[in-house]
Amino acid sequence: MRVIRGLVLAGLGVIALTVACSTSPDSKPSGNQTFDIFTVGDAFSPVFATVNAGDTVRWNFSGGSDGQGHNVRFTPAVAGAPADINVLKTGTASRVFATHGTFNYVCDVHPGMNGSVTVK
Repeated sequence: MRVIRGLVLAGLGVIALTVACSTSPDSKPSGNQTFDIFTVGDAFSPVFATVNAGDTVRWNFSGGSDGQGHNVRFTPAVAGAPADINVLKTGTASRVFATHGTFNYVCDVHPGMNGSVTVK
């Protein structure tokens, strides 16, 4: 009887530990997150990003089809939009999105290359 009671108590301890260490689907990880956007040829990928206020978006630049690089200019200029990113052929540039809204951007070097970040 003691062995069975010991096994039951041990099992309950494992269950309690598992519940205490798990996260519910509604819980959020602590801290802000970083989301990556890539330049693929003459396109941003992904084109649309949805982030939470305080998150960072990191653009990963590689030369365009013509080797000229890309920039990010937020248009139209709206309150809360982060600073534009000058032309880069390679490398990364990050911006923190603190204000709720949708922020559209373009690459001036390549007409038709655009994207948007929606901040929830």
